[in-house]
Amino acid sequence: VRAAASALDYRPNFHARGLARARAGALGLLVPAGDPLMVPIIAGAEAAADARGLLLWTAHHDGELTERYLRLLQSGAVDAALVAGLRAGYHADALLRDPRVPTLLVDRRTVGAERWIILDDDRAARIATEYLIALGHTRIGWAGGRAGVDTAQRRANGIRDAMAAADLWLDPSWVVAADYTPEGGALAVAEIMASEVLPTAIVAADPSEALGAWHELQRRGLRVPQDVSLVAIGKLPVEDYRVDPLTCVEMPLQRLGRRAVELVLDTPWDRPIREILAEGFVISDGATVAPPPDGV
Repeated sequence: VRAAASALDYRPNFHARGLARARAGALGLLVPAGDPLMVPIIAGAEAAADARGLLLWTAHHDGELTERYLRLLQSGAVDAALVAGLRAGYHADALLRDPRVPTLLVDRRTVGAERWIILDDDRAARIATEYLIALGHTRIGWAGGRAGVDTAQRRANGIRDAMAAADLWLDPSWVVAADYTPEGGALAVAEIMASEVLPTAIVAADPSEALGAWHELQRRGLRVPQDVSLVAIGKLPVEDYRVDPLTCVEMPLQRLGRRAVELVLDTPWDRPIREILAEGFVISDGATVAPPPDGV
């Protein structure tokens, strides 16, 4: 049969297969619009779906699920749904408890949600902070995410834990919440640099935020890394920034996408899913970190 299918260049008809099985033969993946870190997550999810003979439909949201998306998912257009990057405070209860479409939150939890998979974000922040401490930095700033955002809170916990373990003080004036955007990074640096005593290094909670922080430091006449070192949590899936490589903590985003597909397909819709991916975090050597300046 396989030889005949190969000779005839047979391709499965997903619509016909779905009718035969009373299934759609497809998964839905909803991701936040404009977030470059979703690219490797999508790639991992596509690979896992393809291995199961399923299509992956990807759509973008603005932090919450509109009624149009909810109706589409509940109509039987997909067999299961993955939802990444919901805004802080938004609850997907109606969808998460709907037996017609098994749903899993990806890289974000919400209050009361029982089905999610996340990265060990606090570990990523600890790795970044410990890397700077090992180089001799004791004055470290934090350009974090917005209050109430699950990933931002976990990453903030990580830098606090690393500083406390090294018996170092995290100056509150060096801790700024901002959006995961270049504009947010620039605003965070502007606020941090208004302090009387300046940090010798900054950890940015997001790589887009780190790029904005970098440009703001340069605009103020500060050299990176000679005057201020900079580390990002996460790596953008684009190598050519037209600048030197950014030192960052790489996260297993493709693995996250693959694992999310496996979990949502293999777990009954009414069973809890609570999984934290803790392996695969590594420092990516770049050009934005050096020991603190002499005499600091």
